[in-house]
Amino acid sequence: RAVREHPRDAAAATNLAVALLDQDRGHDAVSWLERALEIDADFAPAHFNYAHVLRVNGRLADAITHYAAAAHAQPPMPEASEALMQALLDACDWDGAARLAAELRARAANEPAHDWMPYVSPLTAVYLRLDTLQCKAVAAFHAPKYPGAPFMGTAPRAPGRRLRIAYLSRDFRDHAVGHVLRSVFAHHDRSRFEVHAYSCGVDDGSIYRQAIAASVEIFVDIAAATDDEAAQAIADAGIDVLIDLMGHTTGNRLGILARRPAPVQAHYLGYAGTVGASYVDAFISDAIATPPALEAHFSERIVRVPDCFMVSDGTDAQAAPQRSRAAHGLPEDACVFCNFGDASRVDRRTFDLWLQILERAPDALLWLRKPDALAAENLRRAAIARGVDPARLVFADRVPGKSAHLARLACADVALDTLGWYNGHSTTADLLWAGVPVLTSPGETFASRVAASLVSAAGLHELVAATPADYVECAVALANDRDRTRALRQRLRDGHASAPFFDTPRLVRGLESAYEAMVAAGTGPPT
Repeated sequence: RAVREHPRDAAAATNLAVALLDQDRGHDAVSWLERALEIDADFAPAHFNYAHVLRVNGRLADAITHYAAAAHAQPPMPEASEALMQALLDACDWDGAARLAAELRARAANEPAHDWMPYVSPLTAVYLRLDTLQCKAVAAFHAPKYPGAPFMGTAPRAPGRRLRIAYLSRDFRDHAVGHVLRSVFAHHDRSRFEVHAYSCGVDDGSIYRQAIAASVEIFVDIAAATDDEAAQAIADAGIDVLIDLMGHTTGNRLGILARRPAPVQAHYLGYAGTVGASYVDAFISDAIATPPALEAHFSERIVRVPDCFMVSDGTDAQAAPQRSRAAHGLPEDACVFCNFGDASRVDRRTFDLWLQILERAPDALLWLRKPDALAAENLRRAAIARGVDPARLVFADRVPGKSAHLARLACADVALDTLGWYNGHSTTADLLWAGVPVLTSPGETFASRVAASLVSAAGLHELVAATPADYVECAVALANDRDRTRALRQRLRDGHASAPFFDTPRLVRGLESAYEAMVAAGTGPPT
């Protein structure tokens, strides 16, 4: 009605587009965003939302243009600067991203918190290397509040009743979280635990959704429920421990946790940092991913499991036969290093380390997941500037299905982890299940230490390099000693029978011990 009554109002057209996007009616939304820009070519919200659509649909260069227009409009859209920086990281435009990062750091240093925190996400605060207190404050700022009384059920747990645990996620689907959890819940000890799952995401009908729903005793779809309704349902079910799997990720339902529907609430797996909320009691990790020195980064109490915090599923790794290297455009006699993480995780320092390795290992090449054309061109230019033949960068096209992807990973000799602020998490798990050794080096944040935890739990401690220089030396040595590389691959395959990473029931028992300890300690962080 607004656009009918105000046909020349860019704000009305943009608001309608946003409503259509919320209903997954992207094609209709684009028409209205284009209409808004016809009405007012400088209208920042239209540029901003149009950029989101373009980025999701693989038109990164166009998205950058529209993010920049939103950031530099008069008046500008403050949140556009962070989005533009993220898009530039997607494009491996490190100079452009660095300029925006410097501007955001300057705002954090010189402006009141309420002027800049709304426009910096919690993980961006970590990327910007803001100090620990600022990072926690940003997370707390973005954590929803609930001023009312808690929804927690009042009935005490009956003696002998099984502990009721519930997992909350929007990603019980064909998604990285759904992939690693595919068979995990089935390993819970049903004599001690009653397992519930609350799904607030789309039912995509995938094998992952079906497997997860079948692996728990009670699966509840709360996608259409309000936070109040969902919290009441969880409280009515008498859940003892509620495990959030989203944190500050897109589409999270932290508002449910804010209503305190369970006496003990923890975050696990889905988000690589503190939630920053008083209603999240614990953050489940391990001694490598979160050593004592990192506890100050979290508002939650760190609850450590004995081996590796990250459970995963290897079903897809055995589901497709390995194809030859030639089928993927790889020479049979080369040392193939690989990294299949997002291009945004490949920072300038990491790529420079990779080029150093290629310089010193003339028979090696680097196999990467095919990024946007703009990112691929920027990576090739960086290689040329370093004197490395860009033909030694091989970009892998997308393949249909997770099992086909894992099958092709086995064509690589060694995976090179990103060493910036965020390293490989589920991508590292995929590589290990596929039998590919992963070389990493832990950083100074949880997000940059997860791979070290996984690699160590897989029995490859010597591939956790102490420094970036050691990382380069190890990679060069592996490229020039193929017998050692083959031995590492064999040890990784043999480790399926003994290494903790591959023993999913053992890792689930560790989680169960953590849940019992939290309940024994009562509401709030365990002692």
